[in-house]
Amino acid sequence: MTAPKTKQADATESASAPARAGIVIAILFLIFFLGSSDNQMISPLLPLIAGEFGLKKGEVGQMIGPAYALAAATAALVIGPISDRFGRRRFLLYASILFGASLAAIGFIADVRVLAGVRVLTGFAAGTFSTCSIAYVADYFPYKRRGVAMSIVQGGYFGALVVGVQIANNLAQWRGWRISFVFFGLLSIVAFFLVLALLPEDKHHLTSLHVSTVVSRRFDKVRMLFDNRERIAAIAAAFCVSGGFVGFFFYLGSWLKESLEFTTREFDVVFALIGVALLIGVVVAGPVSDKLGKRGVSILSTILLAAMLLLIPTLGRGIVLYISLMAAALAFAFRQGPLQALATELVPRRSRGTLVAARNTASQIGIAIATLACGKLYDLTGYRAVGLFSGIVTLAAAVCISIMKEPVSDEPAA
Repeated sequence: MTAPKTKQADATESASAPARAGIVIAILFLIFFLGSSDNQMISPLLPLIAGEFGLKKGEVGQMIGPAYALAAATAALVIGPISDRFGRRRFLLYASILFGASLAAIGFIADVRVLAGVRVLTGFAAGTFSTCSIAYVADYFPYKRRGVAMSIVQGGYFGALVVGVQIANNLAQWRGWRISFVFFGLLSIVAFFLVLALLPEDKHHLTSLHVSTVVSRRFDKVRMLFDNRERIAAIAAAFCVSGGFVGFFFYLGSWLKESLEFTTREFDVVFALIGVALLIGVVVAGPVSDKLGKRGVSILSTILLAAMLLLIPTLGRGIVLYISLMAAALAFAFRQGPLQALATELVPRRSRGTLVAARNTASQIGIAIATLACGKLYDLTGYRAVGLFSGIVTLAAAVCISIMKEPVSDEPAA
């Protein structure tokens, strides 16, 4: 008997995955690196941007942070379900164009309100990057190998924290903060051609269905996300995970430069050390979580991260600060890949785009609220209040993850 087309497609995908896995991972790593660098580099650039426009750091952060995050949330909400029908690759192409154009435009901006408006476009592109990349990995790799694949691809986020932030910081010191955005906009052109030429086309069985059937199934998928506590917890975890970390990191550069008087050289050293910890986490987290369980690894690393977020703002210059930052980076790296792999297995493959969209939407709303709240806290009381806020939200993420169940087989959840 001939297998159904969807099963044939799955079998073909699984068979071809080993041969092209390296190419897929490398391209999606670059996509993650771009989208994450653009957002993370705000941390060291914020004092320069605020200084030019004559505003407080928190004021600028409250303008450009939520604008970016809410646009990314909108992209996730819109593009995720649509990509379930039309595939992820085409939206990665569209997003590469929008991402590059919006970043290049920053080179000509002279008004902070216009900057906030352009960040809306960049956020929409970055939200598409994140949603479609995660869903593509979940589609392409079976669950038993997904922890490794997801950790490496999301290593692009960690690469942004280390390499991307340092590139942006040094370019800004050399030619001003605008050139940093333009540089990553130009790099997006490279990503566009790599996706176009090398990323395998992903076909989905919904393309052959009648529009009314597609619409009906889309609503069914959305309802399904909230029909059990594990899926609700996965969405809530995304809110807390991103809100807890991004609010903290958004103002880290300002704290290091203003309160601890770090020079550009010292800033680079700090992020090089963070990079070592992130690299260790990326390499080790996938195999460890695939063997010991993604849920347990995610919970333990989240608790450690929360402790570091509470501790770091109380420290001064010295070895303890460096060790604490490295510990936070290691915990962060250990959590991301395993948690994404776990979450994407809570729904059937045909609904992964919808789940990723819901999680990314919750994530970006968390970022918007965190950057707004932490901006006010930073200007009013200082970085310790930012750390307290971030640590509490991160502990809430650990509670949410504890509700999620580890799948017992490679079969997607029903």
